[in-house]
Amino acid sequence: MVWRVIEDEELDIYRNLSIEESLARVNADSVEKTNTLRLWQSDKSVVIGRFQCVHKEVDLEYCQKEGIRIARRFTGGGAVYHGSGNLNFTICADQRKPYVPRSLKKLYQGFVGSIANGLREIGIPVAYDAESSCLRIGKKKVTGTAGWIKRGVSFLHGTLLIDANINTLERSLDAPTGQTKYLRNRTRIRCKLSKRDVVTNISAEVSSRPSDVEIRAAIVRSVATFSGENVESGNLTQTEVNTAEVLYQSRYSLDEWNLGIPAPR
Repeated sequence: MVWRVIEDEELDIYRNLSIEESLARVNADSVEKTNTLRLWQSDKSVVIGRFQCVHKEVDLEYCQKEGIRIARRFTGGGAVYHGSGNLNFTICADQRKPYVPRSLKKLYQGFVGSIANGLREIGIPVAYDAESSCLRIGKKKVTGTAGWIKRGVSFLHGTLLIDANINTLERSLDAPTGQTKYLRNRTRIRCKLSKRDVVTNISAEVSSRPSDVEIRAAIVRSVATFSGENVESGNLTQTEVNTAEVLYQSRYSLDEWNLGIPAPR
């Protein structure tokens, strides 16, 4: 079986997250599933997990001032920063394949661990941290990951810090007290908090970092090696495109989804 790799040029975070959920849901609903690796980037934005409260995770005033968009993804996990210095990777895999785990812990370990192997081959000294399901250089984190496992699909996505603005990352994710409080929706108040960690860029940890092209190619090779299958360039299906548009219009373009509902004073 052949994997498709989609190297997306979309930079709008809301459209990107629409595509992410579309990939998961369309394949979950399909008898014939398409194993997919997606590599993508977004303009500067903060992405919070599905079960988080924005006022607990984000400096809202700072993000508004700096033009940093705030978005909520359909998977859980903690808040992350996106920008031109990040590379995001997505795995959407058919659980009928023997190498595709059916638990999140094993899914991260298999695929993200394999990506670690690929990056080390090009001189980036990352190690997979099984406890936090992330990649580290030394004790510092260079990825955030989240996943979704349903209806025969194992799905994960992560962001790799290559040359991000760490100051902007830290400022945007430092939520001050006294902000307007938001409910995740009209009935859910409980907030899942991010686990704070020390982060770094690949560019800060290696004397001569590989190019973005080399990093992308290493990730592609790692998936091919782990799966034992070819990875070839591909595109979204029309059904995936249409589903992404519906999700964008009904969910990801709306403040009610991304921010939540302002709590009564």
